[in-house]
Amino acid sequence: MDAWNITKKDGRILLRDRRTLFSLVALPLLFITILGLSAGQLYSDKEKARKMRVGVVNESSSPLSGKLITEVVKLDALDVVDLPDRDQAKEELADGKIDVLAIVGPHYQERVEQLDTGDLFFTETGKLSGRLRSLDIEVQSGAFLASAAEIVEQLVFAFAVRTIAPDVLQAHEPQLARKVFLKAKRLAARNHDEGEAPATGPVPTKSRSDVIYEYLVPSYTVMFVFFIVQLMARSLIGERDTGTLSRLLGVPVARTGLMVGKAVPFLMISLVQTALLFLAGKLLFHMSWGAHPWMLLPVMFATSLAATALGLLVATTVRTESQVTVYATFLVLILAGISGCLMPRSWQPELMQQLGLATPHAWALIAYDHLLSRDTPNLHVVWNCFAMLIAFAVSFFVVAWWRFRSLD
Repeated sequence: MDAWNITKKDGRILLRDRRTLFSLVALPLLFITILGLSAGQLYSDKEKARKMRVGVVNESSSPLSGKLITEVVKLDALDVVDLPDRDQAKEELADGKIDVLAIVGPHYQERVEQLDTGDLFFTETGKLSGRLRSLDIEVQSGAFLASAAEIVEQLVFAFAVRTIAPDVLQAHEPQLARKVFLKAKRLAARNHDEGEAPATGPVPTKSRSDVIYEYLVPSYTVMFVFFIVQLMARSLIGERDTGTLSRLLGVPVARTGLMVGKAVPFLMISLVQTALLFLAGKLLFHMSWGAHPWMLLPVMFATSLAATALGLLVATTVRTESQVTVYATFLVLILAGISGCLMPRSWQPELMQQLGLATPHAWALIAYDHLLSRDTPNLHVVWNCFAMLIAFAVSFFVVAWWRFRSLD
């Protein structure tokens, strides 16, 4: 019996367990779909990305506050909702029905009337040094978008200064206001006479759904590829319990050939799993395969090879089914968490990003990021990641080969 016969034997055994094979593709696909839908993405291209929901309470009810709110409403990135009073608005913010709350206080018109012309030009030192507080405006954010309040504050302050500037200038510098108005009118008329610049066509940009699935599909594909570790460990334990492993160790096949023969079927399953998940990402989620789709193939192969080699190492280490359940599952989840499969690496602290490089997952994700998310991927980085994945695979295989002696 040679390595090829061992491969055929294990392949036939694996193909009989169709439920497990189906789950290797169905579970990650279901996982990706649920996370994609949770992030506000649907299958249809007609669906729009979710806007930031901003609740506005106008306690001033003055013409100036109305102008301010009108400017905020014009911003396409915000979904502005008028709310009747402060208490209801804060309750909706706490319930997560709105992301950010902006309250225009009752003294807004009064604060604007106290401004001088210089306050508009020297906002850091004049009466506007307190920013929105100087205008009796308050901005709050929900628990999950703490940084959004600062962004909305800057937008509201900019809109406020723009909307109050004509009134302040008219009140204190009527001659200057008249000159500014006439100059703006002449400029607008000149631009109209000259005509608009010829359109060059819209610059193609990725939708939010493209971006999120370019992260979800490779990240969770990499994570679930390494679940092959459990399948390989259980297969080896099953053969040992039934006595098949003892008979295999007695046949005239080198230890390396025996290990290769047992690993190849799982490698093929891992490659098919990865290919089907990327194909599903393309067909179901309209995920782009990047500028160099062919470069995905070596990354897929190297990732599956590293996962299979790690599976051999774990299979030669565990002794019981319970150890497979505890140790292998724990190992797969820990490696996924450290590497960035569960959370984008760019969101992690610098220490965690460096620590993640000790896992093959991280190198696979870096390669996929360059290939899928960048208009001009750095192929040198991709080939470096490929080399690192091969190095992980060789290291795991060598340690597994050494550990395989304990099965004698």
